[in-house]
Amino acid sequence: MKSFFKFILSWIPVIAIVLILRAFVVEAFMVPTPSMESTIMVGDFLLVNKFIYGIKIPFTTKDLIPMTKPKPGDIVVFRYFLDPTEPEPKENYARIFPKALPLLPLYWDKTKHFFTWYNMPRNFVKRCIAVEGDTVEMRNKSLYVNGKLKFEPYVQHIDRRVFPPPISVPTDYQTQWETSQFIDKPDGYLIRDNFGPVVVPKGTIFAMGDNRDNSSDGRFFGPLPIKYIKGKPMVIYFSSSAAPNLAKIVLSPRQIEWSRIGTIVK
Repeated sequence: MKSFFKFILSWIPVIAIVLILRAFVVEAFMVPTPSMESTIMVGDFLLVNKFIYGIKIPFTTKDLIPMTKPKPGDIVVFRYFLDPTEPEPKENYARIFPKALPLLPLYWDKTKHFFTWYNMPRNFVKRCIAVEGDTVEMRNKSLYVNGKLKFEPYVQHIDRRVFPPPISVPTDYQTQWETSQFIDKPDGYLIRDNFGPVVVPKGTIFAMGDNRDNSSDGRFFGPLPIKYIKGKPMVIYFSSSAAPNLAKIVLSPRQIEWSRIGTIVK
């Protein structure tokens, strides 16, 4: 029994170091969608530099030590800010862990009288194409920032169609965009190829996917608050075409994309 406790105790420093590194330095993410193809593919596993944009208080969006801000061209990983952080309705659930220390998304379901695992907000990866104060506009799939055509060698278009802009453009276009209203509009797809112009608000960036015709991004969900950005991808440390199913990844070693492992993300 003593040897067992010694074994457990010997792992405590290792676990502590791993948790510190994950909280402040580097974290691993898997890419489940094709919005960044062909820069980043479905099934790529990324190591993300978490301190480049500032060290945050663990489990919060508050900066502990502010660093640099994202600049145009940077690829960023961020918490999707439109996802709820708690199950709804809140009165049907009771927290297991205190709000200040949400170690696990575990709740007590008062209706079912049992524990429930709540899905936490998703993580997205996109490219910063403009920062606060910039004017962004899409004209027939071409991106203009501050009135100048943007050179984007990393972008791909997989759909030959060019959607025309909506027939009636709302007078409060900027406000609707800032409040993420375009994502719920039945004709919201029309802003894919012709969008704006809008001005990026203070404390936010405009983020878009490189797979421009197949990306739910800043055109639809609005400006991305910098406080939700988790970091910048550095390298692809693993990749599998069996993704995003984790079980298939483990059981399908032949689908490992060896040529992508070690690729620097840029």
